[in-house]
Amino acid sequence: MQYSKEQRRRPTQERSKKRVDAILRASKTLISKKGSAKLKIHEIAEMADVTPASIYQYFPSKNAIILALVDQILDTTQSRLISKLPEMTSKQDACLAMQSLVEEHYQVYLDDPALLDVWMIVSADKSLQELDLNDSRKTSEIIMGCIKQFYDESYWEQISKMSFLLAHMAGSAIRMAISVGPDEGRSIIDVFKRLLSPTTIDSMIKPNSAPVSPLDSNLEAKH
Repeated sequence: MQYSKEQRRRPTQERSKKRVDAILRASKTLISKKGSAKLKIHEIAEMADVTPASIYQYFPSKNAIILALVDQILDTTQSRLISKLPEMTSKQDACLAMQSLVEEHYQVYLDDPALLDVWMIVSADKSLQELDLNDSRKTSEIIMGCIKQFYDESYWEQISKMSFLLAHMAGSAIRMAISVGPDEGRSIIDVFKRLLSPTTIDSMIKPNSAPVSPLDSNLEAKH
């Protein structure tokens, strides 16, 4: 199924906003129970305590509901990540902060089973993959903000590219970890977090620095 972007009515009044929030909450609950493929408008309406006609006032199709959920997930996740950032006075602080961001993002997925199903739609549908890349770009800005202050400005372009790559890898690692189950998933996240060490970051940013195994770093990932 192709999830091309569709125009939908944006609520302006408080009552309309609450109705849309109820529709999205109900949709996410049903997705977590049955999966997005079995999402039905009449079931959303029943759970949200609205009529099917009310849903179509704001969402012309299930496609539009999925897109709204993706937008909501991106906005909420980004806000949560930014709010968790501590003060950083060293590269080690920055790497610990990035490890915490990965852990926080992972916990968001663990706490909300519907997210994985929604993101499987995004990753499988070419018309939505731009949303995934845009999410990675926003996350890369957070990563760059963590570490660029500890490097000369001449390295910032390289830091930007590395941050984009790490952000996209982090999202993939988190979704992979959720897919394989808690024990194996926990190991995947811990391995990825060990990549976020001062020595590994240096080796990616500075082309003449010798690569250092993250396993040799004294920086330990905090759960």
